[in-house]
Amino acid sequence: MSEKSLSQLRKYLHDNLGLNFTKNQEKELCKKIEQAGKDFNYDNTDAFISWLLKTKLIPKQIEKLASFLTIGETYFFREVKALDYLEHNFLPELINNRRGKKQRLRIWSAGCASGEEPYSVAILLKRVIPDIKSWNISILATDINAAFLEKARTGIYTNWSFRKLSGSFKENYFTELGPNKFQINPEIRSMVTFAYQNLATDTYPSLINGTNAMDIILNRNVLIYFSNDGIKQVSNRFYNSLTKGGVFLVSPVEMSNLISPKFGIIPYLGYTIYTKGPTKVEQKGVVEWEVSDTDEIRKTPQQILNTEINKSPVKPTGIKPEKQDQVEKEQKVKNSDYESALALFNQGKFDEAENKLNNIFANREVISKQALCLLIKTKANLGKLNEALALCNKALKTNKLEPNLHFLIANIQQEKGNLAEAILSLKRVIYLDPDFPLAHFSLGNLCLKSGKDLACINHYKNALGILAKLDPDEVLKESDGLTAGRLAEIIKSIKG
Repeated sequence: MSEKSLSQLRKYLHDNLGLNFTKNQEKELCKKIEQAGKDFNYDNTDAFISWLLKTKLIPKQIEKLASFLTIGETYFFREVKALDYLEHNFLPELINNRRGKKQRLRIWSAGCASGEEPYSVAILLKRVIPDIKSWNISILATDINAAFLEKARTGIYTNWSFRKLSGSFKENYFTELGPNKFQINPEIRSMVTFAYQNLATDTYPSLINGTNAMDIILNRNVLIYFSNDGIKQVSNRFYNSLTKGGVFLVSPVEMSNLISPKFGIIPYLGYTIYTKGPTKVEQKGVVEWEVSDTDEIRKTPQQILNTEINKSPVKPTGIKPEKQDQVEKEQKVKNSDYESALALFNQGKFDEAENKLNNIFANREVISKQALCLLIKTKANLGKLNEALALCNKALKTNKLEPNLHFLIANIQQEKGNLAEAILSLKRVIYLDPDFPLAHFSLGNLCLKSGKDLACINHYKNALGILAKLDPDEVLKESDGLTAGRLAEIIKSIKG
């Protein structure tokens, strides 16, 4: 392989898969890409690289390429210190604070490989929460490698995955299918949702793919694949995906100053826990808390929404000429305030966006539909689902036929675990707007989750039919930046 090909390949993998191979890893990269090339029917590696550089890969091709370049080596209850912190420190306090109030818990295993990590978390939760059936538990597990995800969904493992555990562990949570073959029990398997995701290019946090308002994010042995800039960017987006007080867990080898400085630090038995909160300092057995500059405490403004909501801003009429300039200036201020809030939202600064939007609402007699929808999504991304739902219902009083509002309600109800209500809202969306592809896609996902395969296929087929009429680069409404082409690729990947 030529030096030019290697250089181009490294850039391609960094830009499209988020994978970083240094010069010291050239031999490893050459071996892996040669194996991948043969699977793509290329005997000449340079020719394979040339094809990669000029071809827009579909999801199945990206998944196949990733399967040669990433490692899925893991096992149950790996790196036990982090899980010990969750079981004996973080979760008991969180559960106690939410018991009888907001009994929900959201966890994301980002880079879940073959599933041992999210299943370990599910088992841990069963041990920590005796009344777990009365809780709304969401465990999202994502990976770029489709082969890993398929194995994870089956939940079948060999003794090698239990190498750090006693025999009783398998007896309690697995069913033996045959010699050296064990399947995780259905009640544990049903707690985890697996999905494809490219951390380098896909959108997060997002209400659409459920990567918002997380209490816990595990991203262990994944950041080692990223460049220095990639680590900073990805960890900053994980910070935005956490709810206040949430924690971010990486492997010990990945702890470095490259991780977003927004995180606070909690030392635990020689292990570093990253938190979306203040840094905890241990000194001679005394624990003190320091508030960092990047996580300053802000006042929460009183929510004010006493006026009715119009579909569009009111155009001034009957204004005297001498006051026209003043009216135009005020309108520009209004637009500027919304744009500022939108920019904060897009940066993942949901607290600041909420403050800005609440101030807009407090000082306006009339507010726009887009400002209201942005506030709803902001509150949902902060995990304030009841507040977001209340705003949706208030808006529906004057906008009953607005499909976007029903779609927001569907996403919020799904996060709350109210799947029947979510399905009903999605059907309303399709009734009001039959060409709303994300509604068909979401219904397909819910049917897939509940085992309704035929209905799932029909909903995916409907979505693809609508997307085929759109420009592939067109950003879909209520999609957080998802294009028509990308959604079509995702659906085709799921359908196989």
